[in-house]
Amino acid sequence: MAAYAGLAFLSVLWGSSFLLIKLASRAFDPIGLALVRVGVAAAAMLLMSLLSGAAWPGSRPRLWAKLLLLALIGQVIPFMLLAEAARQTTSADMALMMGAQPIFVFLFGRFLGSRDRWTWRAALSLAIGFAGVGLAFWSPGGGGPHSALGRALALSAGVLYGTGAIISGAATREIGAVRAVTASLTISTLVLALIGLASGRLPHLSALSLASPAPILAIAALGVFNTALAYYVYFRLVHDAGPTFASLNNYVVPLVGVLGGALALAEPIAPSAWTGLALVLGGVALTGRSLRPANASHARPAATRASAS
Repeated sequence: MAAYAGLAFLSVLWGSSFLLIKLASRAFDPIGLALVRVGVAAAAMLLMSLLSGAAWPGSRPRLWAKLLLLALIGQVIPFMLLAEAARQTTSADMALMMGAQPIFVFLFGRFLGSRDRWTWRAALSLAIGFAGVGLAFWSPGGGGPHSALGRALALSAGVLYGTGAIISGAATREIGAVRAVTASLTISTLVLALIGLASGRLPHLSALSLASPAPILAIAALGVFNTALAYYVYFRLVHDAGPTFASLNNYVVPLVGVLGGALALAEPIAPSAWTGLALVLGGVALTGRSLRPANASHARPAATRASAS
């Protein structure tokens, strides 16, 4: 039950993030938005680490290689892709595309050492959800002439998030959720700062001072709640229930994101998109029932092996 509560909480956090990204994109370009987002999140996690007494990971080259890979694949690149997608399409479109993540987690996990077990029921359930995402992708939208590009960027971000889920599980088992989130977000901040410096696209305080309050408040909330807090919950969920179960939040995220965009920004939603969303939500129920027992039966032996190594 605790795993499902964490999944629901995470879904609300990440489902509302697309609305915040859309609002923040009015004042930030993709690199600036991604940099400020992870910078605020890293600062929040560093403060949490200080208050909780969590020590910084020591000199462990293999661990730092995993954290660097996690930062690049699970944060830096998808954050920039979503920031650009926000300029091309609606927040609802971005949220709908996140529903594809579990199918990639499940498939990639077969090659990256995931604890999840392949069953025909789980595969069929994921296929139903993925079919819903495909229907939503090709549905008419209100994102303008470049909405297909925006959806493709958001879908690509979802694929990368799925790969990052597998990597985060290994890192979290070694050093815990707080240190894994803090270290990866700090690395992401440094990488994005270097990208911004090299491209001459670092955010300027003078320009930000002229922006309206909405984008500034949106990116502050995005960093603290929808990134720092969300990643902590996510890494804990990956560790406790497995990466595929944790990625099921992206079947609920579209519902939260679509409703947020429709209510807050009056974004139009095509009937076919609602049909696709119904398939997606049907997939999450079937997949969760297929995968949860397998994860539960393997979590304790995996933890025992990790503590013994």
